[in-house]
Amino acid sequence: MIGPNDKRPHADYLRKYQEVVAQLYPDHIRDWPLLNGWNELHASYNGSRIVVFKDSPHSGHTAANGVGEIDKIVIGYDKIDKSNKEIIRENLSKHFKIQNNDVVLIFENQFMDVVEMNAMIERHSVALGLSAMKIFLSHKGCDKPEIRKYCNSLKLLGFSPWLDETEMAAGANLNRDILKGFQNSCAAIFFITESFADENFLAAEIDYAIAEKQKRGDSFSIITLVFNTSVNKCKVPDLLQRYVWKEPKSQLEALDEILRALPIKTGPISWKN
Repeated sequence: MIGPNDKRPHADYLRKYQEVVAQLYPDHIRDWPLLNGWNELHASYNGSRIVVFKDSPHSGHTAANGVGEIDKIVIGYDKIDKSNKEIIRENLSKHFKIQNNDVVLIFENQFMDVVEMNAMIERHSVALGLSAMKIFLSHKGCDKPEIRKYCNSLKLLGFSPWLDETEMAAGANLNRDILKGFQNSCAAIFFITESFADENFLAAEIDYAIAEKQKRGDSFSIITLVFNTSVNKCKVPDLLQRYVWKEPKSQLEALDEILRALPIKTGPISWKN
């Protein structure tokens, strides 16, 4: 743990992080990522500060390295701001080969940033299985009434489905929030109906899902469900055809396919309080 006299690089920030973790998850404080040992990379880009914390299994061990100014090819933008921050965080995570217990922090002004602190909590609580696993529900807007039924069923099973109408606030940056939804999810379910078309935000969702699959391998699932009618056959988007898809005949059969394809299992059965 990080003591009050710890002088390691950025110990003050992680000491504050330790206080937040202790309040939210007091029973897990001793096995929490970064709080026993960490390796650190720090860099900059056009006035913003970038800090990469990598979890170390060695208690009290820290290696701090500076990597200078990050190349624009890695960042993908001229400047970091709120509209592109999550996309840039994803680009940096790929560049630095970030794992579940690690984190990339981006500071535009001050170092004690509440938003970045919350990003750490959210990432690590999911990594430790302490937060309900999110499942991204990709669908055409006109199919939403049916998708809500799946959303409610998954909630009853202890999952936290990502549905745009509940996860995205008015005025939100769509690309940024959708990307974050994929990053925080263990799976993406594509509900292919005759209304589904590989265009606009649905096309972006397919790209994000494939990127997560390539990065996380077996810890992220792409689940494609095709709902054909007696009249029309649905077309599975080209980029999803490399993955197995199912054609369930009922909602119960579709839910069974979802549960079998997830990279995680549901929790133990217990009495309701």
